[in-house]
Amino acid sequence: MVMAKIKSSTAKGKKWTVVIGGKTYHAGDENAKVSPGTPRGDAYCARSAEIKNAGVPNRIARQMWGCVGKKSVKSKAKKIGDTL
Repeated sequence: MVMAKIKSSTAKGKKWTVVIGGKTYHAGDENAKVSPGTPRGDAYCARSAEIKNAGVPNRIARQMWGCVGKKSVKSKAKKIGDTL
């Protein structure tokens, strides 16, 4: 993936935004809390790993959750302000 910075979203109801190749992606529920390295994180990673033809928002969300396969690893998680 191209180097891009995760920023807070300006879109209503969205948590984060990333610009990749001139295209802006807004995603993430503004009320959702990302909890990497927890059973909740493991459940998210397991569900999202099964998505076929996953787009950019799913791939970035998986990075924010610290997904490594079907497990969530806190030390691998990205936050708003981090570079992908």
